Amino acid sequence: MGLFIFDDGLDLVRHHAGQLLAALGEETGPADRALLRELLDDEAYDLMRQVHRDQEPRHGYVTWRHEAYGERELAFAALPLRDPDGRPEGVAAAVVDLTGEIDAFSRYDTLHRGDAIGRSLDVARIAQELADTAALRLADTVTVDVLDSVLQGRLPHPGHVRENLLVRRVSAGAPEGERFPAAFPLGGRHGFPHAGPFARALSERRPQLVREAGESDPWLALAVERGLAPRDTRSLIVVPLIGRGALMGLVTFYRGADSAPFSEKDLSTAAALVQRAGAVADNARLYTVERAAAQLLRRSLVPGALKSTATVQSAEGYVADGGQAWCEVIALSGARTALVVGDVTAGGVRGAAHMGQLRASLLALAEADLEPGELLSRLAALTSRLSAQDEDASGQDDPAFPVATCLYLVYDPLDASCVVASAGHPAPLYGGVEGELSAAAIEIGPPLGVEYHAYETARFSLPEHGELALYTDGLTSVRPGGGESGAVALARALASARGSLDERCDQVLDALAPQRPTGDAVLLLAHTHPLPSGDVATWELDSDPKGVSIARKACSRQLAEWGLSDLSFTTELMVSELVTNAVRYGKPPIRLRLIRDRSLICETHDTGSCAPHVRHAAGGDEGGRGLFMLSQLAARWGVRFDPEGTTGKTVWAEQEIPE
Repeated sequence: MGLFIFDDGLDLVRHHAGQLLAALGEETGPADRALLRELLDDEAYDLMRQVHRDQEPRHGYVTWRHEAYGERELAFAALPLRDPDGRPEGVAAAVVDLTGEIDAFSRYDTLHRGDAIGRSLDVARIAQELADTAALRLADTVTVDVLDSVLQGRLPHPGHVRENLLVRRVSAGAPEGERFPAAFPLGGRHGFPHAGPFARALSERRPQLVREAGESDPWLALAVERGLAPRDTRSLIVVPLIGRGALMGLVTFYRGADSAPFSEKDLSTAAALVQRAGAVADNARLYTVERAAAQLLRRSLVPGALKSTATVQSAEGYVADGGQAWCEVIALSGARTALVVGDVTAGGVRGAAHMGQLRASLLALAEADLEPGELLSRLAALTSRLSAQDEDASGQDDPAFPVATCLYLVYDPLDASCVVASAGHPAPLYGGVEGELSAAAIEIGPPLGVEYHAYETARFSLPEHGELALYTDGLTSVRPGGGESGAVALARALASARGSLDERCDQVLDALAPQRPTGDAVLLLAHTHPLPSGDVATWELDSDPKGVSIARKACSRQLAEWGLSDLSFTTELMVSELVTNAVRYGKPPIRLRLIRDRSLICETHDTGSCAPHVRHAAGGDEGGRGLFMLSQLAARWGVRFDPEGTTGKTVWAEQEIPE
């Protein structure tokens, strides 16, 4: 603190400022009077004139800039002096140097703000957070340069750093605006001068402080020429960015000619800030490695392009966010098509592996032609068993198998109907290709892996030319404006989208997930249309062996009408075996149906519940070869049972139609 007495003309007559001068590093002596007068600039004298005029105390703050002492923050208080008769006699003033306290608060605030660095798992974003935090109080300009291998998820070798090391500038912070030449933008690769603080920081792996620098320093002149450092650099700190003992990059803090040089305390603050950033950047690097491995595994486990069927044309839109969502189009028997969308909550390699298990299990259950509700119930039971096995293998109490959601929908082109069940997944949108879609009224059961549950199957009908939209929560959880529900927002976006199915998917994703979604955003969009009535032929048969020959002749005539006489011989053999099996082991009524799709489908339906199976007859057996022969002639064959609550089954066989 310094105390000053001014006379009635505001001339300095007495002072006691030894402590203040000592704080500035100045010895008291004859020259101190000039220095003290310099402390009291025009702003301070204006304040004292007001005190002298109004005879009321006042206080304020003064920023003092001195060539030798730099910038100092001073608190200034003045009060009027009066003689014994109460007449104005002068002004007394007290000056306190608050620079140390303000610097300490600034360092504390910088470190406190540094705790927020690393809330994302992106190395470039972490680098920008570091630059922005340090540029608020610690430095005029901050740059972060990172090795390319770190951005790709690889950790550099912790050994010697080669001289021609190249790094990529990923972020820069400067509160007063861009201070770098336009010739060196962010994202460019460069090397540092082979001498000076940059080289020492790289080789020694220790922070470097340069209190006073100028363009006369060759290394700084070269850095300025390359556009790596601001032209008005006065002082700088260079801190290596370290993760797991390996160099990941360099962080450089700059102060210009108008700012005080960096101090040792500034060096420790910068080092602490970069140390935290290095730890979180290394975590982000590890996440990049795992995510890349998970994406590679996912690509090997999910199908490529969706397979459209004769009655369902589909397109997929997908925005990844580290999750494990997938969608599928499955051709089923009877010209039906299954549409599937699923989402595993866990990310990384573990989530991708579990997604692969779920998808393989679902495909196997779909091959069995189960109703959607029964399929999801069996999938839930299988998920619980897999979870228990993983828990036993890991020896941990937490469930190793993550929670997953799944929607399974089957479209039947014979009557344009859909049956659907959901395990924790949003209901599909449906409607005509012209007009706005609406959400199907279905019961949404618990996600897979939570508990065993009997899932309900819902049914609804589509118009002749229908549209279906299946999606994940990630598509509708981040919506511009918020407010309306995800289903309504998706319906609006679909109604306004134009073009092909693929183009409409892209437009919807751009509208609903313009930024990073909160999960994988998947949209499965499908157009449906029924089979023409002329492509289906149905006959009601008596439960009599004579019906076999009637069925063969009827099928032969129908194939001739369709121009498929080349398939008559094999089709008659299949029809004979299917009808004979229904007459012998099934229950009336018996119905035979031929469907011309991309393949030729033969079906027999009866009300019996006995499922046929292939026998491998011995050489001396007189029977048991019918279904075996059917399995050899058909491209695919199988049995599907009627929905729960009814009795009956359909035995079907497919054969390829020649081009």
